[in-house]
Amino acid sequence: MKLFKHACIVGAACLSTIASGQNYTTPFNHCLLPEAYYDQLVGESSGDRAFNYIMDIAPYERDRQHADYQGHFMESEYVVAQLKRFGIANATIEEVGKTKTWDGVSASLWEVSPKQVKIADYQDLAAILGQGSKSADVTAQLAWIGRGEAHELAAVDLKGKIAVTEAAASRVHDKAVAAGALGVISFYGPRPLIDPLQIPNSGIRSENPTFCFNLTPRDGYALRDRLLKGEKITVHAKVETIEEDTDLEVPTCVIPGTDPNAEEVIFTAHLFEGYVKLGANDNISGAAALIEVARTLNELFESGRLPRPKRSLRFLWVPEFQGSIPWATQHKEILNRTLCGINLDMVGLWLSKSGSYYCLHRTTMGNPHYLNDVAESFYHYMGATNKSFVATGVGRPEALKPVYSLTGSQDPFYYAINAHYGASDHEVLNDWGVQVPAVIMITWPDNYYHTSGDRPSICDPTQLHRAIVLAAATAYTIAAADEQVALAIASEVSAGSTKRLSLKAAEDLSALAQAAANQLPAAYKKAHFDQDALLLNEQATLESVLELAPNSTVLKAHIATLQSLINEKAQSNSKEIDAAMKARATLLGITAPKRVELTAEEKAAAKVFPHATAKVKETGYGVLRNIPKELIAKYQLINGGSARLSLAHSDDIAKLTTSGKLSILDIKKMQDAQFPDADSLTDITRFIDMLKEAGLVE
Repeated sequence: MKLFKHACIVGAACLSTIASGQNYTTPFNHCLLPEAYYDQLVGESSGDRAFNYIMDIAPYERDRQHADYQGHFMESEYVVAQLKRFGIANATIEEVGKTKTWDGVSASLWEVSPKQVKIADYQDLAAILGQGSKSADVTAQLAWIGRGEAHELAAVDLKGKIAVTEAAASRVHDKAVAAGALGVISFYGPRPLIDPLQIPNSGIRSENPTFCFNLTPRDGYALRDRLLKGEKITVHAKVETIEEDTDLEVPTCVIPGTDPNAEEVIFTAHLFEGYVKLGANDNISGAAALIEVARTLNELFESGRLPRPKRSLRFLWVPEFQGSIPWATQHKEILNRTLCGINLDMVGLWLSKSGSYYCLHRTTMGNPHYLNDVAESFYHYMGATNKSFVATGVGRPEALKPVYSLTGSQDPFYYAINAHYGASDHEVLNDWGVQVPAVIMITWPDNYYHTSGDRPSICDPTQLHRAIVLAAATAYTIAAADEQVALAIASEVSAGSTKRLSLKAAEDLSALAQAAANQLPAAYKKAHFDQDALLLNEQATLESVLELAPNSTVLKAHIATLQSLINEKAQSNSKEIDAAMKARATLLGITAPKRVELTAEEKAAAKVFPHATAKVKETGYGVLRNIPKELIAKYQLINGGSARLSLAHSDDIAKLTTSGKLSILDIKKMQDAQFPDADSLTDITRFIDMLKEAGLVE
């Protein structure tokens, strides 16, 4: 014990000595930008300012007034006013269409017997009124229906009463109303053990809507217990709602590059998620961070502290999907010269308090692009330089390059690099008809997601600061990329490619090691197919770098060399798969297959190379949704009740036809490698036949 204690003291002293040195850097990290440029981005940007923008726009979930629908929304005017104050003169509000939206005017719920007690009021908290509710003025007795299951409804006389449920109102409303209920009171909470005061931002969708009040679980449980004891409770519910007409507004600006004819990099963040919900993290945080990205970059360019990039940077604050879709439809000429996109959605969460990570979701194989590796590189750099560490020969008790905010946390940077996730505006850019590779940066999990608990207090100025730096650094690296930077990006992609090929091989080798005798041929085939799929994707990703310096013979030669080396890595992995298969077969006492055997269907699919036609981009966003109904009915693969392909899968299958370099078998391999529930080769082939018949591929 004394010896161990002495060793610990010596070890601590060594670490202290090492840490006192000033020339040590975090191991295994590098910065794609010159350090001086990165430092300027960190120093100029501010998470505190972004937090203040959140406080200005959504300090609480307020009732939106009728007047707000008549002109421009407060949020739109705020964004443009800030941008103009920062010197971005071209900031403006685009109107890309019109829409109708439900809005609550007033709502109150009072117990009138046996007590005189106010239960809920819309002016206290807007989330208490379920969206979609209709105007009502009724006095009625409450009836407990539990979770609204069939046997629970059958046991209660609901005629002329208001149903009380612990289930989501949207799930039980129609059944309760069909049984005679006048309306619904729900105290469903998505996370009642984490926060018993959360009310979900939810409502009712019905052809015959009544009204719904949402209570906190805390108040709902108390009401439930009284009803279960047999107490007769009568309430007065008064609701006034309206349907508003409004414009779809997109605040936007451009920070011009030095070459007006060059490509663009685009940022998106949804400023509106509907017009009633006002979430601090979802997504006023993304909108606020994007304001600060624009301010930071514009200030650095104007002051000369950061060289203005060749390519322009475009910023969009949109109504989620409602605004990004028509904007994309109306601006095809802009999107045709856009290299890539970055979407900021829910970026401000205090990570350590929520057990969360700042996630980068990459594009699918249908949109292979160097953007993924550029963004991932900065994530790794931020992670490595915002924590203390100890490693062989190096030790530091403090962060090497801390990105903190004055009023924020001093947490390490918790992050994750994930596969594609599409439920936000970057999916509009990634669409087959748009073809702009885009990633999303997002905090997840979020314990306050889509609830009344999504307030500024859950946000962390330090996390906002890091989100701003990551988005700005990624976009600036690409916008400013010349031949030299393109070479560095190509090497970054190559390094990532090697890692991804090896990780997939390790996954498949593990499956081989556990395969039973009858499973071995399939596991062996999948392992080889996965290497084929990743190799195709990584080769295409490397090729995408050529767009940064298309006339550079040096870059072309370098990429060709890297592609050859990646091919060698895939071949090496394949040899390891062969060796593992033989070893496993020997242990099982069976004869090892000599090679991967293709079925007749696979051989046929390997000979067909579908190529997207010009009609795809001419149609633009939502091209798959515009396939004639008679073809949808004929093939019964998408957009129907008996559809066999999900929209996400079908869109990616379609995107894999864009280059014309992939066979149908290649497409199947790539789907299998990236989706655990991939579709059958038969369905993929029939889907491509449908696209051919629709004139979208040849």
